Amino acid sequence: MPDFVIVCPGCKKQLHVPPEAVDGPAHCPHCKTNFRLPANPDGSPGVPVVTRRPGYVIRLPGPLIFPAFALIVLGLIGTLVNLYMSVQFTFRPGSDLEYARLLVAEQRAQKALYTIGNREEDWEPAPHAAVAGPAATLAMDDVQDERLAATWAENLAPLHYASTIASLLSLLGGIAIVRGRYYPLALLGCLAAILNFNHFCCVPGAVAGIWGILALIRDDVKPHFR
Repeated sequence: MPDFVIVCPGCKKQLHVPPEAVDGPAHCPHCKTNFRLPANPDGSPGVPVVTRRPGYVIRLPGPLIFPAFALIVLGLIGTLVNLYMSVQFTFRPGSDLEYARLLVAEQRAQKALYTIGNREEDWEPAPHAAVAGPAATLAMDDVQDERLAATWAENLAPLHYASTIASLLSLLGGIAIVRGRYYPLALLGCLAAILNFNHFCCVPGAVAGIWGILALIRDDVKPHFR
């Protein structure tokens, strides 16, 4: 009996299959995809059923391409940055207060620029400035900044611990999407990206997370996970 001609479910190339290979396992010599070849009632091969794809072949449904790679990139960056900051705050005493001072100084500089840009011509100094003088006003501001920095410093380490975990979950979720495995982990990674509001990754991470969840709940995407 002559060989049957089928189409590889992986690379879509035509393959010649001997009759004895029907109703058994097979693999493609081109793309190395493993599949099972069921038999029809007349003995001809049915539709191949993929059992394993080669690890180096990435086949993502269109809706998952952006969230998958965005979660991987942002998750990797967030994990490295937050982990570094967490180690600094844990093993280098006083580094959290130094960092908090920088944040407070940046906030005050932005506030000063905003005040200058929106100041009216009839602007008058605050009452305490008119009485105490510029030097006393600056001293009072320094005291307030130091108190604010001390308050922020208390929360920096826990915040970066949580951000490290959220970034790591986002990274693992992106990998789960690419591999087509662990569907719950993929959803959890998207959710972690939405909730991870620390540093500059918060906005693109939220976009990738929302996009990913909307894509993962689609019926045409779920078969990607096996």
